[in-house]
Amino acid sequence: MARKLKDVNIEIGARIKNERTAQKMTREDLAKLSGYSANFIQEVERGRSGLSSESIRAFAVALNLSADTLLFGRTPDSFEYVIQKLKAVPAEKMPHILKIIDEAIECTR
Repeated sequence: MARKLKDVNIEIGARIKNERTAQKMTREDLAKLSGYSANFIQEVERGRSGLSSESIRAFAVALNLSADTLLFGRTPDSFEYVIQKLKAVPAEKMPHILKIIDEAIECTR
C-alpha cells in the first residue's frame, strides 16, 4: 500500500510542477499564493510529501485548477466548464463577459 501512495504523490507533484512552470511561476510565487513554504512545494513536486485536503485546496486555488485536475489529471469538459462558470456571473456583469469573449474569439481569427 505504501508504494501505491508514493506513486500518487509523484503524479500529483508532477502535475503541480508542470502547471506551476506553465504559468511561469517560481516555487516562491506559489508559496506566497498557497501559504506553504517553497521547501514544502519542492518536496511535494518530487513526490516526497503527500498533500492533505487543505493543501490540495490551497494549491488548486493558487494554480487556478480544479481539485479533480490536480488529483486525477482530468480537465473539465470545455463547454460544460464554461457554461458552469457563466452561470455564476451576475446578470449585470454579463455584458462585460460577453465583450471579453467576443474579443478573445476575434483575436484567434
